[in-house]
Amino acid sequence: MADFCLECWNKINETNYSSKKYIISKEARFCEGCAEWKPVIIAERKYYYWHKFRFIIFPFELLAKIVYLLWRILILPYLLYRYHQAKKQVNKK
Repeated sequence: MADFCLECWNKINETNYSSKKYIISKEARFCEGCAEWKPVIIAERKYYYWHKFRFIIFPFELLAKIVYLLWRILILPYLLYRYHQAKKQVNKK
């Protein structure tokens, strides 16, 4: 992935974003836009926090999927019974 400093990034994309929008490296890296050693953009801030937040959500999401699967298995006989009852009524008419 290409590394760009904030100034080059704004120049390339024709924007005027501040450094608050991005997570910027603490050490100097080689900027491919201006060919200088500067702090570069690592990621956009909202996506970075969403990436970290998914580790908190994962156990709850997994638990919800397991409960849903167990619920579907539990009501499967009832659904099959209703299906066969409806099929019998259609065949009677």
